[in-house]
Parts: sequence; C-alpha cells; structure tokens
Amino acid sequence: MIAVSSPVDARELARTWRSVLGRLELEVGPHTFATWLRDTRPLAFDGATLLAEAPRPLMCDWLNDRLGFVVRRAASAILAKEVEVRFVPPGAAAASGATPADPGPKLVGAVNCAFTFERYVESAGNRLALACCRELLTDERPISPLVLWGSNGVGKSHLLHALGCAARARGWAVACLSGEEFATRYLTALRRQEVDAFQEELRGVRLFLLDDLQDLRGKRATLEELVRTIDAVELGGGRVAFASEQHPSDLSLPPRLASRLNAGVVVQVLPPAPSDQRAIVLQLAAELRAALPAWCIDRIAAARVLSVRELKGAVHAAVALDRAGMLDPGRLDAELARIVVKASGVSDAEAVLERVAEAFAVRLEELRGRSRRAPLADARAVAAALLRRRGMGYTAIGRALGGRDAATVKEAAARGDRILEERHDLGLALAS
Repeated sequence: MIAVSSPVDARELARTWRSVLGRLELEVGPHTFATWLRDTRPLAFDGATLLAEAPRPLMCDWLNDRLGFVVRRAASAILAKEVEVRFVPPGAAAASGATPADPGPKLVGAVNCAFTFERYVESAGNRLALACCRELLTDERPISPLVLWGSNGVGKSHLLHALGCAARARGWAVACLSGEEFATRYLTALRRQEVDAFQEELRGVRLFLLDDLQDLRGKRATLEELVRTIDAVELGGGRVAFASEQHPSDLSLPPRLASRLNAGVVVQVLPPAPSDQRAIVLQLAAELRAALPAWCIDRIAAARVLSVRELKGAVHAAVALDRAGMLDPGRLDAELARIVVKASGVSDAEAVLERVAEAFAVRLEELRGRSRRAPLADARAVAAALLRRRGMGYTAIGRALGGRDAATVKEAAARGDRILEERHDLGLALAS
C-alpha cells in the first residue's frame, strides 16, 4: 500500500473520510453510526484501498463483515470511483508498513464535517443561533459559553459539528463530546485514578463542545467537573458551546454551573416554519442527487413535521421509493404518516394520551383505568407505542397509564406498533 505521507495528502484524506462518515450517518442511522463508525479514522489510501482504523478488533471484524458493502458504496460515491475499504485495529497499520495520515489539530471525541455552516439552511427560527456560532469563532473576545437549546432535530448538533469542523480548519484543538461521553470518560478516569490525564486532555483545547447537556442532569460530581472544565478552557483563552433539549434553567443544574451558563449566551433554536420547509426539502434532495417530482416536493414541504430531522427522513423515504420505482402519492403519504406518528407531534405524556383518547373516542380516565375492553386495550397499546417512540422508559409509561408494570407496557407497545403500521388512517389522525 502506498502510504499518505505529505501533510496536504493527509489533510485531504481526513476531509474525505469525514465526508464518507457524513454520508454513512445518513444511511445507517444515528445509533449504528455512534456504535460502530463514529470513532473510526483514516490511515492510508493507495488509490484503490482505503485503510481505516477502528478502536477494537471486534469492531473491525463487524465493520468489514457486516457493514463492508455500505462503507465501500459510500466511499466510492465520495471519491467518484470504485474503492475498497478495510478496517484494522490500532497498531495494525504500522505492522503492515502503512504510515498513518496526520490527524491534524488535536481532536478529543469526534467531529462530523458533513455538517457545515454552508449546508445549514438558515431560517427565522435559527438565524440568531447561527450568527452566535459564527461569532464564537471569529470574534477576538466572544461571549462564552454559548448554549443552544431546542427540541429534538432542529439542528443544534449540526451547528456544534459545524463549529468543530471550522475550528479545526483554523488549526484549533477541539473537544466535541456528548453529555454521556463526557460522563463516561470522567467516571472511567476516576475508576482508573487517571483524572489528571482526563483533565489535561480536555482543558488544553481551544474549543470545547458538549452536546445533549440534559443527559447530565442529576449527575452532581460530573457537573462539578464540567464547571471546572469550562473555567479552565476559558481561562486559557478558549471558547465553549453547549447544546441541550431544554433551557438550562429547566435542568436543575448546580448553582455554580447555572451561573456560568447564564453569564454567556443562551439561544433557542426553533423548528423550521412552514415557509422554510420547501427550501430545506430541495436542499436535502439536491444533496442526495435526487430529482424528485414537483408533487412529491410539495407534499413533503406541506407535511406537519416539527424538525429538520423529520424532513430528512421524509426525503430519504421518498428517494428510496423513487429509486425502487414505487413512488406514488399513496405510498408517500403512508411514509409521511409513519414519520409524523413516530415524532407524535407532542412533547409530553399528557398530550399524547389526550390525542390518543380523542382518536379512539374514549375518556382520558378510561385510558388510565383497568377495563380491558378491546377499544381501550388498543388505545393503551397505541399510547404506549407513541410514548416509547418519544424516548420514555417502560416504567415511566406505566406510571402515565395508571400504574401498569413495565413488562405489560413493553408488550402493549409492541402491539401498538403493529396497530400503527396496519392502520395508516389512525397514524394520520394522530398526526393531524
């Protein structure tokens, strides 16, 4: 294998791999991407085979055997020619004689440079957030920390990764972690008595990015360490940005952390307005190089969705149907109903239960009651499925449904999923 040795080639390979990862995240979904692909990095490319490193041998085996075709297809599309991709564990590249590519500026965590400022569709609901992100990079004395908050799928993570990508292009050291990753790294360092190394790694960066701040709620020791990290980064002239699904004041944060966040800038990122949805749909279709018919674009743009993520899901579904020669209004409407029902159109259990009760023409008290009449049992099953899709645990759903046990709720949710799949009319009623 011809190793990539010059800095220019190494940087180009790193950019190429980020583009491959960006495409793969859209294809395999966030869970599979986070589990298997996010922590991979490119090592060398000889024009025919791209060598990439995965953290563990088991991951390499799984990626090569189970995801190999998908990864090869993504890499070939990005490089505009057929290439092979092979994953190896750490150290294997040196043994094979390949020289690892220069990783560029220090990076803790992972930055997905498929998410750039240029690909972010500006709208009235996100314009201020976008401006604040740009200023965090360009101002000599920016207001820090920056907190972006808003519901799921509105583009908060996109902005964080765009920040990280732009900062690395400037040669900055960057840390980009989720709240869960930060907590796991910190607890692992405590257990191994390596807290000093953990702190040194994070506190030496120029830009510290933390996604899903809400996942740290209630973790007092981790939150105290986060405060110390913020202080150290900013004391060293660095900048800090967070993303959260809730306003910091709603997270019951320790007073010291709440004070630090309130001293910065807290900006809400809002879902796209109906007038913005068409532009987003057109951009998403263009990125997939898909020529969707006008009626399809209009239908997706008019759908009752609450986030860019849902629009993306709708466009992907339409493109898949189109490429299979199956795109028609009926099938597209069924996909739109599935996507909207999955999001459920509401943000709390009470609202979900109210909408289900209305759709089944039953009273809310009956939904929470003990009767096992068929209409009520079906309504509870659908409610359980919708609440599960909103991320609620089975125990919490059981409490919302009048004190039912988790095992019963799990079985009901599975049945509710089947009901929603079979009855598109019900999905549309709940989505309207």
